Amino acid sequence: MTEIRQTFFEECAEQLVELESGLGALESGAHDGETVGRVFRAVHSIKGGAGAFHLKELVRFSRTFEGVLNEIRSDRLALEAPVLSLLRRAAGVLADLVAVSREQEGVYSELRALIPGAEAEVEDEPEAESEAEVDLGFTPVAVDFGNLFDGGEKQFRITFTPRPELYANANESARLIRECLALGSGDVFCDTSATPLLDALVPEGAFLSWTIELTTQSGEDAIREIFDFAEFDCDLALERLADGDGAQEPETEILDPEIAALFERLKAAE
Repeated sequence: MTEIRQTFFEECAEQLVELESGLGALESGAHDGETVGRVFRAVHSIKGGAGAFHLKELVRFSRTFEGVLNEIRSDRLALEAPVLSLLRRAAGVLADLVAVSREQEGVYSELRALIPGAEAEVEDEPEAESEAEVDLGFTPVAVDFGNLFDGGEKQFRITFTPRPELYANANESARLIRECLALGSGDVFCDTSATPLLDALVPEGAFLSWTIELTTQSGEDAIREIFDFAEFDCDLALERLADGDGAQEPETEILDPEIAALFERLKAAE
């Protein structure tokens, strides 16, 4: 684990260099999507690795930094001088957080080594006895055990619509769906109603929307963790369902006969 952690911080150093280079290009006037994407991916990579090592402060800051970059990448936030200045300051803070995260474990171990017996766990500390007797008089209380023996299974409806950026960043819907279903069992529905006619189809576009009816013993956090790397590249909705409240497969119509035939061939190949 120590070697893997060391590798992560080496990769962080590389990503910080990439971040510095990208910000320099932005400050020089290169406001194109490719340059913004370089900066975004650098922060995104640091966030992903930090999450694997439970570096919460680093994850929290890089997630917010990434969110601002996504607003810029989506043309919802202009790259004006105050924004560029803030990005530069944020990059400095991110570098500091990486350095602190890298050093804190080593410094902590060195400090503990200077304390005699610090490695020994404190056990069998005597409990303070109460000087006064406690009245433990019994009072009947009604208790509802209704949900204690239901097996812990929960039902969720997950709806996500990928944006083109999801595929450009090397994510894929199939992987996200597989990881959701690995949490339990469920059904997957595909909404093709936004698919254009074949002559208007853009290969780099994203036109499908997915609904997953999932039954699982995991909680909402486990589901959201699956979409952690894709949260800014798709529209995601997560709903907890009551028992028996599963959705029916949405009725969709594909107007282009060639696309309809393609979907039929895909179904037949499953």
